[in-house]
Parts: sequence; C-alpha cells; structure tokens
Amino acid sequence: MARLDDYEESFRLAADELKRADLGHLAGKAGMEISVSEGGEVCMRLAFLGSLFVIRVGERVEVGREGSTDSVPLPEQILICHYVLHAPGGPETGRPITFRQIPDGQFYYEAFRKRTRDPFLATFGEDKDLFRTCGETLGGKPVEGGDIAMVFQVFPRVAVQLIFWAGDDEFPPEASFLFDANMRRGLSAEDIAVMTGMLVYRLMGIARSARGRAVNP
Repeated sequence: MARLDDYEESFRLAADELKRADLGHLAGKAGMEISVSEGGEVCMRLAFLGSLFVIRVGERVEVGREGSTDSVPLPEQILICHYVLHAPGGPETGRPITFRQIPDGQFYYEAFRKRTRDPFLATFGEDKDLFRTCGETLGGKPVEGGDIAMVFQVFPRVAVQLIFWAGDDEFPPEASFLFDANMRRGLSAEDIAVMTGMLVYRLMGIARSARGRAVNP
C-alpha cells in the first residue's frame, strides 16, 4: 500500500507537469470547461463519477469538489490530474478491450482484479438487483451483456462497461470490465486500475447505504 509521502510526491509531480502544460489543449482533449482569472490563474471544471471537480492551476495546483469545502482524498486528486494530463481525446472507437489488452495491463492484472472484480463480487455476487439499483443511482446506463451490464461515464472521455453474470448451481457469479480501445493511448494501466476501483467502491458505498435504509426504514 502506498504511503502518504508517496501520494504527496505523485501529486507534486503531476502538479508540476500541469503548471508547464498547454492547459487549453489539455482541456479540449479531456472535455473540460476552462477559464482564466484576471490574475492569470487557470480554472478547469471536470466531471468525475457524477460529481463536478474544479482544478485550479496558478502558483499552486488545487483540486476540489465544486460547492464543497471538504478536502478531496489525495488518490482522487492524483487520478484527476493524471486524467487532465493524459486523457485519450477524440471520439471512442467502439471497440471494447479488457484490462489485459491495455499496455502493461497483464503486469498489473492481479492488482486490478483484487481492486475491482473481487470486492465487486463480494458485495453484489448474490444480489444482481442490488447492482442494478446501485448502478442506476450512480448514473449507469444499461447495455447488452451478461445478466446485467451497465456503462459508466467515469470521466468525459472515459467510460467503463461492467458486465455481471449471476451464479447458478454450476457456476459462481462473475464480473468483467471493458474499456474502449482508445484507452491504449490514454491513462496508464495503474491509473485505470485505480479509476475502476474507485467506481467499484462508489457502488459499494451506495449498496451499504441502501442496505442500511432497508434495516432501518
């Protein structure tokens, strides 16, 4: 597990790269709104998992959730900065690929599986209706595949398709994650694993809340 100083260093490196970058070009690739204050600070607005975030680039780089004074966890700040820097840009290809087909995806696959598939099945493996409800709450759109399949617009240029097969007497439940082939030229495999894990844990958080309401109506 990464230490706090590792996260801080990762954010510092991303912030330094943002301060040197052509932010107008990056905003176009990432699908963000951009504005510049009279003092020269650049402000970019970015949708991430259904919430709006603001990235301010001046003498410092700050990442916050619009309308909130709560601090954003460092892993989310880093992922957002990396997306701004490395968004694939352009239209989707329409060709789905697995995580293993992403550059370095085979190397990171075990970490990806433990971060995504395993916790997802631990939460939803015996309750496909709960997945459907939680997926709709998070803005997932139904698509064809498995017993239930949904696509989630995680970032403006990045969607994740989550396919779920319910178990039966012969086979255990299973889940698969698909990405558009343009991800081969976007975020790194490590960032994609983190991003997909955040999607799964957001779904799990919604599930915990739903179960809590059912127990305490």
